Amino acid sequence: MKTRRIVLVLLALTAGQALAAPTYPCYHPTVTPVIDGEVAGDPAWQSLPAVTGFSVLGDGYSYTKQTLARLCWTVEGLYIGVLCEEPDAKLLKPKVLDGGDTWAEDGIEIFLQPAGRPEVYQFAVTAGGARGGFEGNPDTTKMRAAAKIGEDTYSLEALIPFDVVRGRAAEGVKWTGNLCRNIFTTRSGGDKFTSWAPLKARFLEPENFAAIVFHDSSLSTAEVEKVTEQLNSPYRRTLLKQVSQAAKAFSEYRQGLELAAQDAEYAGRAAALLSDWRRLEEMSRQANRASILDMRAALVKLEALNRDSYEVKYDYLIHKLLEEN
Repeated sequence: MKTRRIVLVLLALTAGQALAAPTYPCYHPTVTPVIDGEVAGDPAWQSLPAVTGFSVLGDGYSYTKQTLARLCWTVEGLYIGVLCEEPDAKLLKPKVLDGGDTWAEDGIEIFLQPAGRPEVYQFAVTAGGARGGFEGNPDTTKMRAAAKIGEDTYSLEALIPFDVVRGRAAEGVKWTGNLCRNIFTTRSGGDKFTSWAPLKARFLEPENFAAIVFHDSSLSTAEVEKVTEQLNSPYRRTLLKQVSQAAKAFSEYRQGLELAAQDAEYAGRAAALLSDWRRLEEMSRQANRASILDMRAALVKLEALNRDSYEVKYDYLIHKLLEEN
């Protein structure tokens, strides 16, 4: 089927890519985050650079269920805020409690290796806000965490005190670490194991972790936008390729949808589909200005857009054929 073929083409654009380990500049927030699981609505997180483009173990960027994360620090410790795309959010039924098998439910695993320490410390926070730990045997009772499940996302926050990982933060100090996601609710699809820093076979690969560089300052709004763009530029390039490839499929539907839009019975559906296709075309043309979130939203809708366009086009053509006979 045409729809399936287009999705497979987009997946092929990311498969096998050699992705580099990222570096995250970790600043002070302008306002200290409130650990309540609310990331999108907390102004503290908006004052910090965001990273996205999580990848599949041993492969390229994950096509579905992407993840967006921010980090910051205060004298209390390291703060982590994560927003997870989850179209199956209503199916999430977290059951694990603090100290349980947190890695066996939908959630995030946090790996940290402070400068000068041989140990790697592993933490986990589930979509239900349960805390856990394993590698390095960290005292997770000192960790604060919360999560919130929304309509098509869930978010979580964590505060890890520096003494729990025997680390310190100061201007220019560099740690290594990673954020990894477990996806067990897969009705709409999704890669089960994804990570911020690209990994080969498992989450515990310190040699492939990202760098976390501490800065003893905060950023202005303009600086946040600039740093966010720099952090995500490799992922942006991949998304633009996918958008460009997707936009080419419009030629198959354009004429049929434009004709259907002039028919009272099909006008509403056809006009809405034309609007979505033209938005994709505009994103492809405006490569330097297209928002990563807008491109992600458009690509997530792509399979449904192709399916619905196919149905409206051929329903309309059959309707006209029968009408003429």
